[in-house]
Amino acid sequence: MRIIAGTYRGKKLISAPENITRPTSDRAKEGLFNILDSWLLKSEKRWSDIIFADVFAGSGAIGLESLSRGAKQVVFFESNAIAVRFLKTNLKQMTGQVQLYSDALKPMTGCQPVDILFMDPPYHQQLIEKALPLFLQNGYIGSNTLVVCETDKTETIIYPDLFSVIRTINYGRNRFDFVQLKDNV
Repeated sequence: MRIIAGTYRGKKLISAPENITRPTSDRAKEGLFNILDSWLLKSEKRWSDIIFADVFAGSGAIGLESLSRGAKQVVFFESNAIAVRFLKTNLKQMTGQVQLYSDALKPMTGCQPVDILFMDPPYHQQLIEKALPLFLQNGYIGSNTLVVCETDKTETIIYPDLFSVIRTINYGRNRFDFVQLKDNV
């Protein structure tokens, strides 16, 4: 696992054992970030404008990729103590504005909306359905927030009625759903 672009391109990241986390492949990560780069271009934004949330972060590879590309701030949410140890080790290799919270199902209240909220929970546990409303209620999701949910491509996600899936991409066994509040679609 490595950073694929930006300031820290090529930097190797350490990952928790696969029974603890399931790292996104470099190929899938590259495809995801190509789509995010296009979205930023359409939105007339740059990475330096972006607040990025990595929810169910594992070792932090996706959030760290956004940090390497110049994200203004990255907020990580991870509850597994072993994964948090690996995430903290990876964070020591990089500089930038970061915050780490210990539970994706208990996000802090009264936060400002992030620009991109990435969720990659353990598969087939309905954690997206549980976490997404909590992040909306607590202010992380606004009308311009792009939510990206990584799931197993066989998994069925039932998004809350306030959200619309605007794009879906498969990479191997992974699926990325790009989701926004309906008012913005």
